[in-house]
Amino acid sequence: MMMMNNPTMLSYIRREQSVLNQILDAYPDQTGAALAQAPTDTTHWLILTTASSLNAAQSARFYMEKVADVQVEVQDAQLYANYARVNPNVDTVIGISLSGQDPSTLAAVQKVKTESNAYTIAMTAQKDSALTTLTDVTFDILTGKETIPYITLSYNAIVLSLMFLGLRSAVDRQLMPTLAANQELDEFGLLIEHINETIQRSNDYYRKFTIDFGLAQQFTAIGSNIVAGTLAEMQTKFTEIVRVPTHGYTLADFTHGGYLGAHETHRQFYIELNTQKAAIMQQLQAVKAYESHLTPHIYTISFTGEQPAINDGQTLQLHQVDDPLKAPLLAIIPFQVLAWFIAKAKGINLNHPIFTNFQDAIKIPTNVTE
Repeated sequence: MMMMNNPTMLSYIRREQSVLNQILDAYPDQTGAALAQAPTDTTHWLILTTASSLNAAQSARFYMEKVADVQVEVQDAQLYANYARVNPNVDTVIGISLSGQDPSTLAAVQKVKTESNAYTIAMTAQKDSALTTLTDVTFDILTGKETIPYITLSYNAIVLSLMFLGLRSAVDRQLMPTLAANQELDEFGLLIEHINETIQRSNDYYRKFTIDFGLAQQFTAIGSNIVAGTLAEMQTKFTEIVRVPTHGYTLADFTHGGYLGAHETHRQFYIELNTQKAAIMQQLQAVKAYESHLTPHIYTISFTGEQPAINDGQTLQLHQVDDPLKAPLLAIIPFQVLAWFIAKAKGINLNHPIFTNFQDAIKIPTNVTE
C-alpha cells in the first residue's frame, strides 16, 4: 500500500482511480474467495454498517439486487443491534467497518450470528480486527487506513466491492454467463478510467463558480432514487466539511415537501442520468425549471452525454454512463472535490476537527441502548 506524507482529503480523492483499479484486478481471486462457501440458494442479503459506509451500501444496493437477483437490505448497525428482529430469511450478511472495530457493527453482526445460520462477510480496510474474527470470511477493500477523518477513497472502494460481490454471486449461481460478466467488468473498468478526468472537470467547475459556492449559506442536491446513497453522502460530506446547512433529497422527497425550503440564495445541484424511466428525468427537468424562478443558483451534474436543455453554462458534463445503476461510482466524486475546495477556500483546516470534546461532553457511548 502506497504511503503518503501529510495526506489530505484531496490526496485520497486522487488515489481513487488507482485503488479501484486494484480492486478490479483482484476481482477474480478476492471476490471468488469471499463467496466460495456462500449459500447457492441465496435470496436475502443484509448489510450492516454506519455513517458514510451506510451511504455507500445504499449506492451499491440497486446494482446488487438486479445483477444477483436477491433482496438487499441495508440497515444502520446501531439501530439493528438495539431494536431489529432477525429475519429468518436472511442467508448472507455483510458487516462493514473500515477499522473492523466499530462496536455497533460488531454487536449487529453478533446478533445475527446468535439468532441465525447466515453466512457472514466482513468488509473492512483492516484484515486483522475484531470484525474479521467474528465472520466466516473477510473482504479487504485494499485502501489501507485513511488517516483523515472524512473518508473519500474508502467510500468508493466499498461501493465497488459490494457491486462486485453481487456480480460474482450471479456468476457463481449461473444467473449470468462468464461472457456477460466480463462485459460488466469491462464497463466498470471504463468508468474507473474516467475517475481522474471526473476529478479534473470537477476541479475546473469549482474554479468557475468559486465565489458563488463560497458565499453559499445552504446547499441541496436532488436526483433519482438510483443515487439516493450519493445524495445522502453529499449531505454528510458538505455538512462535515463545508459546514453549512446541506440536504440531499431524492426527487420524490423533494417534491413531497423539500421544495418548500427553497429561497433566492439557495444553491441547488441536480444529478442527471440515463434512467430507464424517461418520466423521472422529465420530472427532474420540470422541478429544475420551476426552481430556477426561485433561485439563480442552479447547478447540474450530468452523466447523460447530452447537451443541457437549458444552456446556462452551469452544467458539469461528465462521462456518459449508460448503466445508471453503476453511476454512483462517479456521481459522488464531484461532491467530494467541491467539498474539499470550498472548505479550503473558507480556511477550514480539516486536519483539526472542531468540537473535539463533543463525545465527552454528551457522555453517550456509540453502542448505547435505551
